[in-house]
Amino acid sequence: MDVRRATYEDLADIEAVTRWACEEAIGELVPHAAVSGCIHKRFRRSVLSEHLLAQRLLVGETDAGRIELVVLIEEYLDHTQLNTVVVPSHPSQSIDGSCLVNALRSMGWLGPLRSSIPLGDIVVERFHETAGFVPGEIVVEDLAGYGVVRREWWLDPAYSATG
Repeated sequence: MDVRRATYEDLADIEAVTRWACEEAIGELVPHAAVSGCIHKRFRRSVLSEHLLAQRLLVGETDAGRIELVVLIEEYLDHTQLNTVVVPSHPSQSIDGSCLVNALRSMGWLGPLRSSIPLGDIVVERFHETAGFVPGEIVVEDLAGYGVVRREWWLDPAYSATG
């Protein structure tokens, strides 16, 4: 998979990928309105555009040019927060997450990385495991009055095979 900075031409595909992935990840846990709220909060066009302009929106493409990974990056003093979306697939066809870590490191994000995903989202959990992330604390996020259990995943470059 080729990981690169997103362009304006990618926005429609990014929106489709994030909708599909969010519906798959939490659609059975909360009502449709809550899923839509999550998408609006994290992936609305203005948020995507802001990250695009700041060069903090990445996509991963297959050899066929299909976007299967979307990453929004938030920078903090002590770590970099990743808002990661991976296209739902059969678990036997999981994407190797090391491509993302290698791209992040080559683009200058060298410190610890953190990513928060819905607990039990096997596709994204495997993606993080293949990148060298380790599971961390469990938190409950309120989405339109419904609690969504999430797990924080951490990657410290000192412990990473790819870092």
